[in-house]
Amino acid sequence: MFSVLFSGQGIVLAEEDQYSGDLIPTMTSNTAPSGTVTASSIWSVKNHQPFHAFDDSDGMYGWCSAEGALTGWVAYEFNNPVKIEKYTLKPRKNNIDGVKEQPKTWTFEGWDGTNWVVLNTQADVTDWAMGQIKEFTFSNQTSFNKYRINITANNGSRKFVTIGEMEMMEKINSTPNPEPEPEPEPNPTGDNALLVIKMISGLEKEFELSASEVQEFIDWYNGRADGRGKETYMFDKDFNKGPFTSRKDYVAFSKIQSLKSWNIPNNTMRHILKNRKVPHLFSSNQSQAKTIIKQTRLYRKTYYIKKI
Repeated sequence: MFSVLFSGQGIVLAEEDQYSGDLIPTMTSNTAPSGTVTASSIWSVKNHQPFHAFDDSDGMYGWCSAEGALTGWVAYEFNNPVKIEKYTLKPRKNNIDGVKEQPKTWTFEGWDGTNWVVLNTQADVTDWAMGQIKEFTFSNQTSFNKYRINITANNGSRKFVTIGEMEMMEKINSTPNPEPEPEPEPNPTGDNALLVIKMISGLEKEFELSASEVQEFIDWYNGRADGRGKETYMFDKDFNKGPFTSRKDYVAFSKIQSLKSWNIPNNTMRHILKNRKVPHLFSSNQSQAKTIIKQTRLYRKTYYIKKI
């Protein structure tokens, strides 16, 4: 996506900022599956633990401060430093005073080991609506392990301040090419593979990779299952559209539901890249598929790799 900027008598296409998906995994406790969630206070030990602000669910109560605490903070600590430049907030579904409990004035901060560094400030945010996600972006040049939202006023509730869901993202950098060359016709070589990743949201991502690149992804996936490595995996996209020298896509381990990979002849891969779908011949060849070479169950996910 681009914005049109007018410079003198010329017209310049400027790329709009792009961001990764949520870098925080779907939390099932304050310390699992990875990272640590803390808060200034909680109202109920059973239903209002701070990790519920990061559990990717509207079915729970989110985070709620102790009764009478009209200010407070919620923090998430990553295992490794990351450079957050976007966050989202969503009102909790199960509440008492509706939007009155939502944050009105706050700062978003990073912990440098000694002090909290203010990265973003919001004031008089009153237009909350149930089910509506608000997005906030800012410029940040420093990677921190720990971030928090520090709320100094709610929207009028005399009992609590609450957050339903919160996400954190990093900016994806892509360098504009001042003189873009025509888009090359895809011409993959070598042992090609089509990797299809299905996310828990239902979205499917497709990547044309070499067999060695698929193996690198598998190694990362299995490492994350054992608690090693980064939460997200970065794909360098080939055959970019638009004036870029590079384009990247990030996939979060905790957001993956399942994945499949096929080895594909070059001419078939060209058909897929051109039409963006697997041709019908694959369904007729399924009976000829070799034995599934790997199947593991991790965090209630099923992982498959198939060769044809």
